[in-house]
Amino acid sequence: MAKINFHQAWKNIFERYKLLETIKKDGFVDISADAIKAVDNKEPRNLTKIDFREKLPHIMKEEGLSILAIKNGLYRIAKNDPFIDIAEEISTKVITLDVPQNISTIDPFNIKSESAALDIAMISGMHRRVFQEESQLTVRGRLRGSLNFHIADVAYNVEGVQIEVDGGYESKSALHLIEAKIGYSNNINIRQLLYPQLYWERELKGKKKIKSYLFYLQNDIFRFIPFYTNDTIGYVDYENEMAFRFKEALSNFSIYDIAVNSKDVDTSVPFPQADRFETLHTMILLLSQNRCLSKEEFSTHFDIVERQIDYYFSALKWLKVAKEDHNCLVLTPKGEEIVNLPFRKRVEVLAKTVFSDPIFNAVLHNKDINSNYFYHYNMYSESTIKRRLGTVRAWIKYLKTILEQDESWRI
Repeated sequence: MAKINFHQAWKNIFERYKLLETIKKDGFVDISADAIKAVDNKEPRNLTKIDFREKLPHIMKEEGLSILAIKNGLYRIAKNDPFIDIAEEISTKVITLDVPQNISTIDPFNIKSESAALDIAMISGMHRRVFQEESQLTVRGRLRGSLNFHIADVAYNVEGVQIEVDGGYESKSALHLIEAKIGYSNNINIRQLLYPQLYWERELKGKKKIKSYLFYLQNDIFRFIPFYTNDTIGYVDYENEMAFRFKEALSNFSIYDIAVNSKDVDTSVPFPQADRFETLHTMILLLSQNRCLSKEEFSTHFDIVERQIDYYFSALKWLKVAKEDHNCLVLTPKGEEIVNLPFRKRVEVLAKTVFSDPIFNAVLHNKDINSNYFYHYNMYSESTIKRRLGTVRAWIKYLKTILEQDESWRI
């Protein structure tokens, strides 16, 4: 019997309970965790954890539906879009900061976790600049609470759901709530920002303002993007975004000096088709925090569609930084070595691997590329080669941005 995947499980749930009929009649439908599990015995927490628009099951995507928790073990499915799009481009000037002195336990150039990113941001004075006053960490972790809001015409009366705050910093005038992410994602579920905001507004009852921020460690840049609620579900404010990076000595490293050496990559796996090199880098960091991750576990962390997970898995293996072990991905010794390097050195080592490949090296140096380059990867289709070359150009753009100080390539 074929294994039932995420999308088929949701299709079966919709068909079993005739959910679309109820939604068309009432505008929404509520479904319990027990009802979800009763269909195919799938864990409800895995089926309902949808942090990015790309993770919606096919049937919800086709019908313009979403799902949000309203009680512990109870979910509301409605026709709306609870996701906020996030621009990759940083429109504000990036402020350069000196490295904090007398700190040995956190390396500002080798941040692997959200909590470490938040801590170095506080230590270095980023918080003081963003909040415009001194603050103290007073909230972190999970709690349960109640709140009310609307998305379009659908009311959400939320009771006792789990709410998580990555960092809450209390100042004289406000409580500043931060939702932190390592790496860039092009959208985020409103739940991650709205639930903490409304919960603390209700708890503090006007004693202090509640201010929320989306915080990205995007490459080596720390972004603080303010989030505000309005009559619908809220929005991010790029006009008041602030961004920081730590001052670092320039390197003489140049990607143009890298020599071809095909042994540096694993040609037994398909040539890469995974355009976002930063996502690969973030995946390496995520693997360093976990012993082993399956494709299903991996997919919950990234704003990429399901079929692309295979492409990114393959690219990590091509780079020789990860390998499959019992149906999950683990770091290789080379991967373990890379994650312990400072950010820029980490990217330099990855670049040496990338441009040791004849195809990447030829495109970098503007050489003519013909199909002969791809024969040792058993690629003969022009459309396939065209897609792979799209990845090549995307990686070159990213690596030039980071390593060549070429402002024309800057994000």
